Amino acid sequence: MRKFVAFFIAIAMLMSVPMLTGCGSEQSGQDEALIGRWAWDTHSNFVYTFNADGTGTRPGFEGVEEVFSWNTSGGELRIDRDADDGHIQNERWAFTIEGDTLTLDGHNRIFVYNRIP
Repeated sequence: MRKFVAFFIAIAMLMSVPMLTGCGSEQSGQDEALIGRWAWDTHSNFVYTFNADGTGTRPGFEGVEEVFSWNTSGGELRIDRDADDGHIQNERWAFTIEGDTLTLDGHNRIFVYNRIP
């Protein structure tokens, strides 16, 4: 019986390690190179603003500015925003920054933005 209890405790401990370390391994933050204003190269009135505190804005439909939160992890940009129906909409983009050019790749599309000084 002692061996069974020891075995059970050992298994329980091994199973708890990934749960504890998994929380930290998914941490994300804000890539400082993204902070600022970026204008779409096709329509310069469409401007993303990424703030250092992880919030941002962009134009929405009918001239209403959308507010969102953002973070990056491993070359991926995640944008979370509240939809009109109260649900949170998540976007994920692969992104690269070369000089003053931001490229967003995802959703079967590629968008290029230029940094606004």
